[in-house]
Amino acid sequence: MECYIHTISRIFNNGGNTHYVLPHFQREYIWEKEQWKELLRDLFYVHQEYEAGKQKIVHFLGLMVIVPDGMISGTIPKSRVVDGQQRLITISLILCVLRDLCKKKKKLKSYALRIETMLINQYETGYSRFKVLPSSRREDCSVYTTIVDNHSLGKRPSRILDAYRYLYREISRRISANGILPEKLYEVLVNCFQVALVILNQDNDIESPYKIFESLDGKGKILSQADLVRNYIAMTLPLDLQKQVFEDDWIKIDEMLQEQREHGKPGQLTVFLRHYLAMRRNILHPEERVYIRFRDYIEQYYQESEAFRQEISNLRLFAEYYHKLLLPNKEVHEGIQKTLIRLMPLDLSISYPFLLANYHACTNGHITTREFIHVLEIIENLLVRRYLCGLSPSILGKWFAGLWREIEQEQNGNNLVETCQKHIASTKYYPTDRQIRQAIQEVRLYGGKLPQNRAKITFVLRSIEESLWQHTDIVAQLKGNSTIEHVMPQVLTQAWKEELGDNWEQVHKDFLHTLGNLTLVTQAKNGQLGNSSFKEKKQLLLSQGLRLNAYFDHHLPCWDENAISTRAQWLTQHILTIWPTLV
Repeated sequence: MECYIHTISRIFNNGGNTHYVLPHFQREYIWEKEQWKELLRDLFYVHQEYEAGKQKIVHFLGLMVIVPDGMISGTIPKSRVVDGQQRLITISLILCVLRDLCKKKKKLKSYALRIETMLINQYETGYSRFKVLPSSRREDCSVYTTIVDNHSLGKRPSRILDAYRYLYREISRRISANGILPEKLYEVLVNCFQVALVILNQDNDIESPYKIFESLDGKGKILSQADLVRNYIAMTLPLDLQKQVFEDDWIKIDEMLQEQREHGKPGQLTVFLRHYLAMRRNILHPEERVYIRFRDYIEQYYQESEAFRQEISNLRLFAEYYHKLLLPNKEVHEGIQKTLIRLMPLDLSISYPFLLANYHACTNGHITTREFIHVLEIIENLLVRRYLCGLSPSILGKWFAGLWREIEQEQNGNNLVETCQKHIASTKYYPTDRQIRQAIQEVRLYGGKLPQNRAKITFVLRSIEESLWQHTDIVAQLKGNSTIEHVMPQVLTQAWKEELGDNWEQVHKDFLHTLGNLTLVTQAKNGQLGNSSFKEKKQLLLSQGLRLNAYFDHHLPCWDENAISTRAQWLTQHILTIWPTLV
């Protein structure tokens, strides 16, 4: 590995020939207004200092990592860009803007030609003509080359086009407002801006990219674990396999699983890689170790190029399963699709390593679709029972990672689904009927992470409602969105305090959010019910025609601690019928 400090002029070979290629696996151009604005702020600040007479001012842009990749036409050095493409493309776009502005002034046409030598290899044709060649992802390559050739683009959905138009607009405005000479701005850009150019040896520095990414100075968009995996693949696969693997497999993975982080959560692709590794290695690694463990896994089992290529194909296959777990409507089998959609409120993600293995077994015919659905129902049984007992699902993460191997080892020629059922029922993670009976009386289900809890409570209550209509031809439907209603209201009126008795404060605290005090109503009815008296609530609840609410018949005189406890017992009977012990 070699490292040099170079000016932008030197990076572009001082107007001579060079060719930087973005590997197929590189992420697309993703810089946004925040990064463009920061770079322009630096450029105009350095220009101001430069014009003030501080000739030696230097501005450091960060790292650029390349791998030499032979020569073009025998004389033009070709390099693969491992890191730094966002800066490299943006600097190139600024050069395009300055060239286009110089072309508008007759006396600056020679400067425009000088700038153009920083963008193209004059005597080459085709893609070799461009000094920087983005990847073909999201039309980056075609849009960029069209801009460099100064051709009209019209309306095209491209981040690179957005960048060029933003840079052109802002640079034009500042030049006009402050009387700045575009040729001086060009001189500042190519002479004062510097990067640390790291040149890797393809054969000896295979681990260097990760070490370099770890030490980046934080400018631009931080690389995710999935980005690091993508770069590792680009560095590891031979060039003759990269295009095939990218087009056949990786681009499909990228299209299915988005890597954009939302609300601080990791992207879908990073999470998928974590679950995939958990399934393969029976260990759930921390999110921040996904790249390292992926690299270790590949180097342990898939050092040969062809084996590595096949493993990327496997990755694409499991990404398809994962995509269906996230979006069940992508599943073509009606029974599996309906089951996955029904279970969405439970959030099956904790069990994904195990479900990925089952999905693959189903696809390969090792288990039937009915058996796969049965596995989903077993997971449902476990998660619902734990939820009702107020037990966190997070503790199951490491257990699910190794569950497939444990069940395979126990199978001994027996039915896999039966083995799965018996194994799960025998673990310490599986609540007993006794635990459930006690928990439903005591556990406060409503509250905490409200959206998730509301979805789970609704799932449980809807399942009970459906079970009450079994053996009939009719199922009552809630008109409009259903919501959860507290029979004893969250805010007590004086009438409610009197109904609850002298111990009303403790009763309210202990039973308000327990399942016995919760039911389903439409959104509109929820507003009507409010903190009405129990007598008024009974009439509204009974008017909806839900068998779940038929419990509140006219023979129920009041709603107090004993009434809530009795209803909890009634609900428990149905719960243990719907989700019985797995034996």
